[in-house]
Amino acid sequence: MTYRILADENFPSSIAHWLAKRGHDVIHVATSHSGVSDEQLLALAQVEKRVLLTFDHGFGQLVFRYGLNLPGLVFFRFGERSRGLIHLLLRGFFESAPKLEGFFTVVRPGYVRQTLLPR
Repeated sequence: MTYRILADENFPSSIAHWLAKRGHDVIHVATSHSGVSDEQLLALAQVEKRVLLTFDHGFGQLVFRYGLNLPGLVFFRFGERSRGLIHLLLRGFFESAPKLEGFFTVVRPGYVRQTLLPR
């Protein structure tokens, strides 16, 4: 399964590159759209039909408050962890080939919760 991904500025660039090497179509905001607002980023995800990957919990609130029709949103909630552990957790999550389209996905170590996005 391959994804069209929009990785937020706070998403590790090394993992964005790792995903691209595995055949995913990845845009990393830090290199192409640095400094855009959350609303602009959500609009870009809609227009480009990309699953948004972020560590920013505010996106879930925006999506549900405004009923935005996103292809998918993944919020990683790893807390204070080392960079190496975060990379290990991210790789493990994506290697499990989760279904992301149509869902707001919350990922914590050892836990994944999915809620259908507004349509």
